[in-house]
Amino acid sequence: MRPAADLRLVAPAIGCWAVTVVGIVAGDVAAVVVAVVAAAAGGVVVVVTARGGMSRVVAWTVIGTAAVTTGFATAVAVRAHAVATAELATAFRGHKTTVDLVVTDDPRILRGPGPARVRLPARAVPIGDRGGGRVPVSVTAPADGWEGLLPGQRMLAVVTVTAPQRHDLTAATLRATAAPRSVRGPPVHQRWAAGVRDRLTAVSRAALPARESGLLPGMVIGDTSGLDDDLVDEFRRCGLTHLLAVSGANVAIVAGSVLALLRVSGVPRGTAVVLAIGVVAVFVVVVRPSPSVVRAAVMGVVGMLALAARRDGQPVPALCTAVITVLGVWPAMAVDPGFALSVAATAGLVVMAPRLRDALVDRRIPRVVADPVAIAATAQLVTTPLVVLFAGSVSVVGVLANIVVAPVVAPITVLGTAAAVCTGASSVLAEVLARTTGPTLWWMVVVAGRLARAPGAALSVPDGVYGAVAAAAIVAVGTGAVVLWSRRRTAREAVGVRWQHGRRERPAASPPRRRRLPRRARRRGDPHRGGP
Repeated sequence: MRPAADLRLVAPAIGCWAVTVVGIVAGDVAAVVVAVVAAAAGGVVVVVTARGGMSRVVAWTVIGTAAVTTGFATAVAVRAHAVATAELATAFRGHKTTVDLVVTDDPRILRGPGPARVRLPARAVPIGDRGGGRVPVSVTAPADGWEGLLPGQRMLAVVTVTAPQRHDLTAATLRATAAPRSVRGPPVHQRWAAGVRDRLTAVSRAALPARESGLLPGMVIGDTSGLDDDLVDEFRRCGLTHLLAVSGANVAIVAGSVLALLRVSGVPRGTAVVLAIGVVAVFVVVVRPSPSVVRAAVMGVVGMLALAARRDGQPVPALCTAVITVLGVWPAMAVDPGFALSVAATAGLVVMAPRLRDALVDRRIPRVVADPVAIAATAQLVTTPLVVLFAGSVSVVGVLANIVVAPVVAPITVLGTAAAVCTGASSVLAEVLARTTGPTLWWMVVVAGRLARAPGAALSVPDGVYGAVAAAAIVAVGTGAVVLWSRRRTAREAVGVRWQHGRRERPAASPPRRRRLPRRARRRGDPHRGGP
């Protein structure tokens, strides 16, 4: 029997996420109102519980949710106010100025006609600021002079300040037309990570064909600069976009492989967990902290700490802890599509996928087939409304594509990561390891190409809130119909089993008894006894 899931942290996680979205989208005043309402609700529950009008389990859940919601509402209100009142958001909007900025992530190439341009996140402050401090901004600039910047670099640039393009706690969008001037180079660990990324990209180009050479760095370290545009479109049409860059699955594979290797080598449990957490931290630095990577890293650390404490870890509390931790440190993740997709897919995989797998196994489908089918179908199902909300398209062949390529994802991740590790010691060994990923990468490219060209592989649907609500309704109705059909079929099978069981338990007719001869006849000689 499957143990009951621990759902105590679900309400606090939903509460902190919801109030963070409210603060980012509606502003600091709305967040303060929510904080006051949540605090008042918690106080009412305390009074009601003290008078014996509510069970302690429900009361503690409501009080904990109210406390977390109040804290997050207050924190996001402070951050939203700081962003809204920054000089870049008020005095300099619509003007050209010189800013002192620190890069916080790798530049991303903007695909489109015209000269190559990049977009990168940074924290900036105008020269001569009166003490407001750096605020988050988004910089759009020409690729020349900006493309090679690394996180942690400090630059001076002449920019035009415009309004932010979306609600994500950025104070402004800065548009540059010339190369920046360097003030300080990147930190040591970022230079080391950039060296690993550059060496793996070079090894991939030397060892693999063109399309595969761009795919390997993208899947292993998140470097998508070498990806072919046509390949990106093919992966998008067949629902494999999540494989084009590092995701939570990569973190899980790397952490699990390292932990298993250490345990097999005889390393004690606690030491193995500490070393595995260190490897995860280094891995996040190399691949860059994308939303799904951050979520998976925090969730993995929580799970490994539970393992070190010899406690039975449950995935639902670990996921909720990861959500609360990530939003507490990076509140802008609350409105990031990648983070929402990652959390939704993970929740579906830990809650729905095991039940779907068991149902398939009960229908006499081999477990080796039921596992990938359940994972792919569940991930596609729970993320469809979000994909419609953000992208306005649905991949019809997504489940099939993910099932077909699932067996090769782990080998590519393990071998590619090993190649990245070996680049600093032996380029020959790294090239050999990269070359061994060739057949699996070829298979992935072929599957994406064939399925993307299938008629109706991707359907365009209305995007936005209305499209997402319609998609969620369709998914809910379809899921409910399947569940009802499955329950009725199970009930019919149970009735049939009971009927057959009842028939087997009916008493059978006793065999006919042989007629016994009278005593005198037995004395004279019974022919059946073989003698007088």
